[in-house]
This record gives sequence, C-alpha cells and structure tokens, in this order.
Amino acid sequence: MTVNKWLAKPKQGENSSPLAVEKVIACRRERIAVMRSARALLAKILAVAVVCWLLLNFVFGVGAVRGEGMYPRMRDGDLVIFYRLVDSWNIGDIAVYMADGQRQYGRIVATSGDVVDMTANGQLVVNGSVQQEEVFFPTRKEDRKTSFPATLKSGEVFVLGDNRVSTSDSRDFGPISVKDINGKVISLFRHRGL
Repeated sequence: MTVNKWLAKPKQGENSSPLAVEKVIACRRERIAVMRSARALLAKILAVAVVCWLLLNFVFGVGAVRGEGMYPRMRDGDLVIFYRLVDSWNIGDIAVYMADGQRQYGRIVATSGDVVDMTANGQLVVNGSVQQEEVFFPTRKEDRKTSFPATLKSGEVFVLGDNRVSTSDSRDFGPISVKDINGKVISLFRHRGL
C-alpha cells in the first residue's frame, strides 16, 4: 500500500495526521530492519556451521576411544581430536586408522624400510636396536598372526598399542599403509567418571 493511498482512505478511528503516518512508516521500517538483521544473523550462523562441518570432515576429526589398547595414555571413553592432512609420519606419532571395521589408535614404532622384531623378554627391536620406550607392558610376538622379523615396505608403518598385552595392532594384522591412516592424534580430552 502506498503512502498516498493510505492517506486518502484513513481507517475508522485512526488519526490521519502526518505524525501518525510517520509513526506507521517508522514502525514498518523498524520491522524491515529487524527482519534484515535476523536474515543476516541466520546467514552468519549457517556459514559458521558449514565451515565447522568442512573442518571436521576434511581437516580435523573427532573420535572416541573404545577399549584399553592405548592405556594408560588413552582410556576407554576419552575423546581425541586428530589432524587428517598429515603428509609424513614419525616414530611415536599416535595414528588413527581403521582395522577390523573399527577405528583404532596406535603408536607408530617403525616406518618404511625398517625391520621390526621382539626379544624373548618383551622388548621391541627396530633395525637391530632395542628401543627405549615408556611402555609399561611387555611387547610379545607369540600367538600373533604377523611373522617376525617383519620388514616394512615403502609407504607402510608398524603400529603398536601402548597396552601391549591386550591390544590388537600390527602384530595381528601386519603393517598398515599410510593411505589407510585417517590422521594423527593432536589432542586428548580425558573422560571423567561421575
């Protein structure tokens, strides 16, 4: 409705003075401004949601630890944030990978070209050298599917859980390809029991 048309036919009981017209116009402008602000806020929220989704699906990932394979450093129920765009792997990195249809976490103990073995008293041997690790459990190769010594091919890593007596790791399914690794753990949020 135009202003002239509105002035020509005032509604019954309504004051048609210029002051009343100014109030109506100001009220409508305010409503339009509020709607524009709401649309702008909604667009910003949507943009932030899209950016967060992209970051969590292509750059970072979030996962929950299941089991005690990385005990005591990671416990059942802990949340981890991992970085997906890793292009090189180092000894000691905690890798996130899929094995037996489940997301697994394991420490990289050897990379391409390394020869992995274990001593009778439960020590890890890489390239003929006994590794000095902060592991509380012995590293045994008995009753495992991988035959030792294991030589890693190009693009492979050997992963072990920190809880070496009750974990499924490369001793069971062999070295894993770096292509099958989802990311590297960069942060841990400890699960607190109530």
